[in-house]
Amino acid sequence: MTSLLRNVAALIIAVTILQLASGLLGVRIPLAFTEEGHSRTALGLIAASYSAGFMMGAMIATQLLARVGHIRVYAACAAIFSVTTLALHFSDQIWAWGLSRMIAGMAVALMFAAIESWLNFSISTRVRGEVMSVYMVLTKGALAFGPFFAFGYAPAEAEPWMIAAAIAALSMVPICFTAAEQPAPPKAQPLALVEQFAIAPAAVIGSFGAGLVNGGVLALAPLYAAEHYGSNAAAEFYAAAFIGSLLLQWPAGRLSDRVDRRLVIAGLAALAAIAAFALAIWSGRLQSWSAVLLFFAWGAGALSFYGIAVSHMADRAEPGKLAQSAAGLLFVWAGGSVIGPLILGPLVDRFDVAGMFWFAGAAAVAVAAAMFWRRTTREAAPMREEFAPQLGTSVAAGEIVYGDESPGEDSSRIDEAQSRA
Repeated sequence: MTSLLRNVAALIIAVTILQLASGLLGVRIPLAFTEEGHSRTALGLIAASYSAGFMMGAMIATQLLARVGHIRVYAACAAIFSVTTLALHFSDQIWAWGLSRMIAGMAVALMFAAIESWLNFSISTRVRGEVMSVYMVLTKGALAFGPFFAFGYAPAEAEPWMIAAAIAALSMVPICFTAAEQPAPPKAQPLALVEQFAIAPAAVIGSFGAGLVNGGVLALAPLYAAEHYGSNAAAEFYAAAFIGSLLLQWPAGRLSDRVDRRLVIAGLAALAAIAAFALAIWSGRLQSWSAVLLFFAWGAGALSFYGIAVSHMADRAEPGKLAQSAAGLLFVWAGGSVIGPLILGPLVDRFDVAGMFWFAGAAAVAVAAAMFWRRTTREAAPMREEFAPQLGTSVAAGEIVYGDESPGEDSSRIDEAQSRA
């Protein structure tokens, strides 16, 4: 395991550095954007633009990786991401921010596709769970820690943008200097979303629900923290959500290996709903520590059930289409991430920040109810795959978790790649 991690260390380090920049921007963008006097509706549009760009990047990833290779794709997109980040400081126009974030979303999707298809090439199915656990801990930890790189800076200052751009540029270093062999381009497969809904409706509903709520809440929650507890509290709230997810996702995943996964999704959604309703009811009247604790609980529930939905799909999908099914759920999740901010922005403008939490709680209740409804219409599938963490990152992530080759081919390929590294 140690030698394997050395072989893929450059890839994981690069993504971890990139996620530091993403975490920083996750807090800085809403604070700076509203500081310019823009509405929450406009902020929802900016968040949706990023998700739309992410979907477009995921759609062209296979062709672009085949055309120019993994290192060039990653390096070029890291440069683009850095430039689009700096561009946010030089304009206060909504269209300029929307365009910058859409391009950034495309770049991030391509960067993750490059890294995750490379990881899939470099690890065998025997150790994919261990590698993905390290990958998840480091990347989610970086998202939680990233906002503190700009701690103490006012929203309108230039330094946070410069720091985020510099961090993103630094993520190129381990990729450009690695001696590991580049893989062949990932395989392109049709998504067949209608077929996947027929196979596992609960997985599609759970994935869409995760995207619908999480993207919008994470985009707007820093405003809640800044409004009631000061701008420095925004980093604490953002970090609390990801730490909560990091701590609960593995226990919840292991539990889903023993009971109906739909029950676990329902339980996580219920936890998110309770926390969201509490934040809505007592909005602005809570002590800072209790509000952070509730947002921690919301993140533990809301940010954890996407991976279990993917595992539920894997239980029902045809063995040769597991990676294809995971990629399809990514697009469902991304579609929800486009729609969610467009709904939440106007809600917050109309009902203040409490409207966001009422919507988040209601959507979580709907997800939980859908899971119970599906249990009454179809029995639980026998578990075919143990839970492995699945992040909403790229279409190649499903290939890491579920593989796409026979064991013999996988082992010989890995041995050859490690001998060359």
